[in-house]
Amino acid sequence: MCGISGIFNYSKKNIEIKSLVKKIVKHQFNRGPDNSGFWISENQNICFGHNRLSIIDLSTNANQPFISKDQNLVITFNGEIYNYLEIKDFLKTKKVIFKSNSDTEVILESYKYWGDDFLNYLRGMYAFSIYDIKKKKLILARDPFGIKPLYYSIKSGVFYFASQVKSLLSLDDISDQKSDAGIVSYHLWGHIQQPYTIYKDIKSLEKGSCLIINEFGELQKFIHADIKNEIVASNHLNFKKKDDAISYLQEIIQETVKYHQISDVPLTFLLSSGIDSTSILASSEQNPNCSALTLDLDNKDLSLNEAKLAKETAYRCNIPHKTNKIQDDQIIPLINSFYKNMDMPTNDGLNNFFISNFVKENGSKVMISGLGGDELFFGYPSYKRIPAINDIFKFIPYNKYINNFFLSTFYKFLKKNFLNTKYSGIYSHGKKIEKSFLLQRSLFIPNEIEEILDTKIYKRGWEELNLFENLDNDISNISNRKLAIMYLEIKYYMCTKLLNDADWTSMAHSTEMRTPFVDWFFFKKLLPLLKSNIQINKISLLNIVKNKIPKSLYKRKKTGFAIPHKTYLKKISNNNIKYANPIKDWSLLSYDRYINSQ
Repeated sequence: MCGISGIFNYSKKNIEIKSLVKKIVKHQFNRGPDNSGFWISENQNICFGHNRLSIIDLSTNANQPFISKDQNLVITFNGEIYNYLEIKDFLKTKKVIFKSNSDTEVILESYKYWGDDFLNYLRGMYAFSIYDIKKKKLILARDPFGIKPLYYSIKSGVFYFASQVKSLLSLDDISDQKSDAGIVSYHLWGHIQQPYTIYKDIKSLEKGSCLIINEFGELQKFIHADIKNEIVASNHLNFKKKDDAISYLQEIIQETVKYHQISDVPLTFLLSSGIDSTSILASSEQNPNCSALTLDLDNKDLSLNEAKLAKETAYRCNIPHKTNKIQDDQIIPLINSFYKNMDMPTNDGLNNFFISNFVKENGSKVMISGLGGDELFFGYPSYKRIPAINDIFKFIPYNKYINNFFLSTFYKFLKKNFLNTKYSGIYSHGKKIEKSFLLQRSLFIPNEIEEILDTKIYKRGWEELNLFENLDNDISNISNRKLAIMYLEIKYYMCTKLLNDADWTSMAHSTEMRTPFVDWFFFKKLLPLLKSNIQINKISLLNIVKNKIPKSLYKRKKTGFAIPHKTYLKKISNNNIKYANPIKDWSLLSYDRYINSQ
C-alpha cells in the first residue's frame, strides 16, 4: 500500500517535472513513510514518484519506482496483488527470472508476458502506472471495484496523476476551480461520484478501467472489468440441498480471506459484533501474525455496544483481541485531524479514521474489514424497502396535480415541522427501482439542493450529472430486482463512498485496509450462488461459521458501525440542528470544513 504519482510531459513543455513530482510525494508522505523514490526518463519527459508502505518484501529490492530486469519497464504501484505467488510460479515455468520477492515485479512481468490482457490475471486491489520505454506509452489501471484511488489532470499538453486530489492541487498549474457536477453530487449523495471530483481540473480514473497514453498524448481507454456485465452474464448454480449451497459459500469465503491474509507484517481484524466482520474472522486461518481489534464508542445503549460480544467471538476463534475506547478528550482532536486529512468532501469515514488511528497505535500496518457484506448479501434496508414501495406505487396512476402537491405543499409541511422531507418524493419516485434507490440513498432531495446551492451551479451540475438517465441505464438488462439494487448499492455507495473513505482514512495513519468481500475473483464465484435456487443472505454468513460464534449473534439487531453525529455536532459546532436527521447537518458542516480549509 503506497502513494503513487507522476507527470508525462508529452508536449515537451518547459517545466521541471522532477521538482513537481517531489512536491506531490511530499504531500503524500502518510501514504508511505517507509521509503520514497523517483525515476525520470532519459529525455526528461516523464517522471514517476513513490511513497512506500512496506507490506510484502520488506527489503530495499522492492522499493519503487521499480524497474524491470530488462530495463524496459518502470512501474509505480499502490495496492496488493494477493495471488502474486501463483502468477510468479507460473511465469518461472516460462523461464522468467525475478530480482525481488515483491508483487510489484510480478505486475511488470505479467504485462510483459500477457500484454494488455494481464489485468485479467491480477487478484487484488491496485492503482498503478507503467511506462513502457520501448513502446513509448504510459499505462494506468485501477482494480475492478476501485479500491485504490487514482486521480489525474491534463493541462496544456502535460498529464499529471497521483493517489490524492490534494497532492495534485498543490501544483500551480492545476486550478482549484470547483466542479458544478462535483458540488451537486456531494449534496445529493454525501460524497462525489466518479469520475468527478470537487475540482474541475481533476478527474478520477474510473474503477475497472485502463488508460493508455502514447508519446503524442493520444488517449485510449478500455474497461477490463465491468461489474454490471458480470452480474448480467454470470451463470446460475443449482443445489440439491441448502447445505450444499452453504458449503460452497464457506469455501469461497475461506478462500478470499486466506488470500487477504498474505502479508510480511502483522494483520489486525476489525471486529464489531456484526455479521460481516464476525464471519470473516471466523473464516480465517490461524495465524500468529494476526489479532483482532474492536472500537468502543462508549455507547450507553448496550444493544449498540460492540465490545462485549466481539470479545466473546474472538475468544471462541482463539485470536488475541483488544478493545480500544475513545476517551472524551480524544474526540475533538481526532475530528479536527479527520477534517485536516480529508482528501475530498464526504459525510462518512469518521469511524474508519478512528479505528485506523488505534490500529497504528497498536503497532499494526494492515487491517481486514467486513466492508461489502451488506451490498453482496442484501443487508441494507433498501433490499426490502424499495421492492415494497415499487409494488405499492405501480398500482397508483400518475397525476401531475398530486405530484405537485407532494413536491410543494407536502414538502413545505415536512420541512416546517422538522420531519423527513424525503417523504415528499415518494409519489414521484415510488414506481421505479432506480428512482426509489435515489430517494433511499440521497442526502438531500433535489428540492432541498436547489434551496442550498446557487441556482446556476445547481442547474449546470444537475444537467452534467444526467442522473436519471444514467440510473435507468445502470439497471437495464438486470431482471432480478435484488441484483439490480445490489448493483446500484455497489456503484453509488460502496465504490465511491465506502471504499474511497476507507482508503484515505486508513492511509492518513499509514495503514492499509483490506476487504475480502470486495474481491473480483470472489465476486465472480459468488454471483452464480446468488442466482441459484437457494436463497442466500446475511444469515447464510453466520451459518458457515455457526460452530465458532456466539449464538446471540443470530438474534442481534443490525446496527452498523454508527457514529453519534448529533453528539459530535454539539461538541464541535455552535450551529443549531436544522434537520430531523443530524447526518444532514453533519454533511453541511463537513463540506464547509473541507472548502474553508483549502
